[in-house]
Amino acid sequence: KGFHATRAYTNVTGNINHLFSFRVTPDITRETGAGSSLSGSLDYRLKYAYGQFNMDQWLGKGTWLRLGDIQTPYIDFIDSVYRYRFQGPTVTDREGYLVSADFGLAGHYNFPKNFGDVMFGIYNGEGYQRAEANGQQALQIRATLRPLPLGGLFSGLRLTAFYDDDAPVD
Repeated sequence: KGFHATRAYTNVTGNINHLFSFRVTPDITRETGAGSSLSGSLDYRLKYAYGQFNMDQWLGKGTWLRLGDIQTPYIDFIDSVYRYRFQGPTVTDREGYLVSADFGLAGHYNFPKNFGDVMFGIYNGEGYQRAEANGQQALQIRATLRPLPLGGLFSGLRLTAFYDDDAPVD
């Protein structure tokens, strides 16, 4: 039957200086809507488009604030652990429980000596695929503790908590 691409990403990243960086990632996906005159066509939409303020020199490596169309805390974390995103979306993303990106403001902080991290954000709440529909924002926080980060059998053990206060339109 041949090869049929269903999704493509191209990352454009850069540093303006040591404090400011950016990322733009389009999501190119196949239109599958029944009855659409565009059915079968490739659609172009922004997945990520944000500016980042790096605070490494004050609060430690990996500390930043982002504004724009950004990753959400839980799926970004799962993608960093699972690492097989190219095979398809994670279950929470695929089934519509959470979205992988949304417009908002987020921050990230790494605990010293690799003992974990925390990411928090205030988001539009509808995801990058849809426009804001109800004027409500989502608050999401994910914190991860690595109790034994310095090596040994359980060095990869992570204890993670996630909080999502959202009211999306279904």
